[in-house]
Parts: sequence; C-alpha cells; structure tokens
Amino acid sequence: MMNNTLVPQRRPLGVTIIAVLEAIGGVFEILGGILLLNVSAAAAIIAIIMGIIALVLAWGLWTLKPWAFWVAVVLEAISLVYGIFLLVNGNTGALLQAVIALAILIYLFADRNVRAAFRT
Repeated sequence: MMNNTLVPQRRPLGVTIIAVLEAIGGVFEILGGILLLNVSAAAAIIAIIMGIIALVLAWGLWTLKPWAFWVAVVLEAISLVYGIFLLVNGNTGALLQAVIALAILIYLFADRNVRAAFRT
C-alpha cells in the first residue's frame, strides 16, 4: 500500500543562502528606514516597506513556498535589468549587481533540486 503523505523537502544550500541574505537585507532596510524618518518620511516609509517585503520573501524562501520562488525570480530579473541599465549609462559599479542577479537566476532555474524543493 502506498503512503500518500508528502515527504518534507530539504532546502537546497543556495536557497538557504539567498533566504539569509534577503533577511539580512530586510533588517538593514528597515533600520535604514527608521534612521531616515527625521530626514524624509516618504523615503523612510518606502525603505521600511521594502524591508518588510524582503523579510516576507526570506521567510517564503526559507519555508520553500512556491510563490517565493517566483517572487525571487521577478525581483532578480528586475535587478538584472536595472544593473544593465546602470552599466549602459556608465555606472561600472553596477556590474557586480548584474552578475549576482544573473547568477541567482541561473541557479534558480538550472538546479533541479531548487525547482523540486519549491514544487514548481
């Protein structure tokens, strides 16, 4: 007789690293937003909201929620396009941003264990 219970997926190391980095970035974003409250309320609110989004994404990646895979893909695609835009406009510092975004996208799609873990 077959057991139809789901076997919990093991989180791939790369996903763990991305989730931790998202969480760290989210905390810094929120702290930066709090520090900006006296300077610019609008910038502070945007930073805090972005930090909260990063923390929610980190949680989704950590717990292997399928929506988190696609949110990460969209955000990294945006980051890649923005990095290329900055490079074209003479900002060579954006090269690292573009390379990291591209590496994450390749990892998310190329590693079968990642897709299997998220069940996408």
